[in-house]
Amino acid sequence: MNVFKLIPILILQCFMAFGQKQEKPNIIFLMIDDCSAVEFSCYATPNHPPGNTTPVIDALAEEGIRFTTCWASPLCKPTRAMLMSGKYGARTGEYGNKLNTNDPNFAKKHTPMSKVLKDVGYETAISGKWHLPGHAGQEAYGLDAYSLLGGYFRPFEGDVVWDGLWFSWSQASKTFHDKAVIGSKRGQYPALYWNGCVIENGKLQPSDATTFAPDICQKFALDFVTRKRDKPFFLYYPMVLPHDPWFGTPDSSSPTGRTEPGFNEQIKRLEYYVDELIQTLKDADIYDNTIVFFTADNATLANGKGTCSELGVRVPLIVFGGPIKHRDVSDVMIDFTDMYPTVLEMAGIDVSHMKSLDGKSFKPVLEQKAYEGKGYVFSFLDMQRTVRTKDYMMDGSGGIWKCAPSGNLLDYKPLEESENTKEIRVSLEKLIEPYTLPTADQFGENRIQRATKKYVWPSLEWTTLEAFKNGDNWMYNDRRKRE
Repeated sequence: MNVFKLIPILILQCFMAFGQKQEKPNIIFLMIDDCSAVEFSCYATPNHPPGNTTPVIDALAEEGIRFTTCWASPLCKPTRAMLMSGKYGARTGEYGNKLNTNDPNFAKKHTPMSKVLKDVGYETAISGKWHLPGHAGQEAYGLDAYSLLGGYFRPFEGDVVWDGLWFSWSQASKTFHDKAVIGSKRGQYPALYWNGCVIENGKLQPSDATTFAPDICQKFALDFVTRKRDKPFFLYYPMVLPHDPWFGTPDSSSPTGRTEPGFNEQIKRLEYYVDELIQTLKDADIYDNTIVFFTADNATLANGKGTCSELGVRVPLIVFGGPIKHRDVSDVMIDFTDMYPTVLEMAGIDVSHMKSLDGKSFKPVLEQKAYEGKGYVFSFLDMQRTVRTKDYMMDGSGGIWKCAPSGNLLDYKPLEESENTKEIRVSLEKLIEPYTLPTADQFGENRIQRATKKYVWPSLEWTTLEAFKNGDNWMYNDRRKRE
């Protein structure tokens, strides 16, 4: 064939290859902090109103797929470990915020989602809150860039000195001035919000009394998604809002420059960020090729956080974006180990060879195809475990609950102990036999004893039962209105 006749064909092939390269979707995994599904009005039921009116999230739920049941862990760190590894704590040692190894080699042992995506050509970044074993600069995490709050980890192998505001969890709203290396003072952490500490790619960002740290993380996220690139991107955005302390948020119309403090004001700011992010994607003409996962790491403080049951682990899950072509409310049960294979499959990665995963991809649900789920969801915290099928849930104390389609614990029915209840418990325990409890060999006898709560097994988990009895009163708790 004449070489000149080949040129148009070669050019066409180049364009086709370029087009194929762009077929991989951009992926944003947006995870808010300490926020139950019931905080959002799209998760309201006829019997129970939501904690907030949330028009932005509601509209996105209408555009995509909203899952009625998504389980995280009752606390932050094990949820993030499940997300990044696709495995339960029994396989990684990340059982809780305290009962874990804090293994600096976690990412080498359990290849993170971000690393898999980077290895197939994605540009990768994280913005917000870390709270994972190791640090974001490790090559094993596969993150090209990061913008992270300094309050949840000693961020890097080198020392970072912070001279802004600090706080302690025992007195979170009482901030104070000091100067120290991050992580050197036990129980004291750089501020998360006003005069907050943010480290971007190893550099401490300027901060003063007018600086709202989540704004810095938001700007980083917006800059990352609009960067000119010839590769798809993966943005992991573990937003700190609405984690306590519930300070007021920026408000240019207020004489103080801030709203009143309170949980609901933080939800409004969260919605502002989400709306700004989506509009930025649309303005950059990339929304049509971007999939967004919107969820949370555990339930709201004072409404289930730390509770090993549906109350503490049920979080929102909404998946939307240009590639999600149909609208639905799905009752398929999801837990956080399922995120790993789903995100990778949406990126076109074959996970069938990843035999150590506990999660199962729910990609077919996103494509309106037939899907057979795992049949149960599972979660854990230290020495407690909770598991649920469509019909029944066993809480962390062995209590059995009859479930309701809404997924809202307040619609459930606690079962009295009986022969039938015992049989249900045995069947649920059998499902989770492979996921063993922490052992003294792993963590030491004293640590195990401290983590073992004094509860009668089996019994209805007391905070879950208390919430059930109190009904919707959690929405009117004065604690939600202050720092």
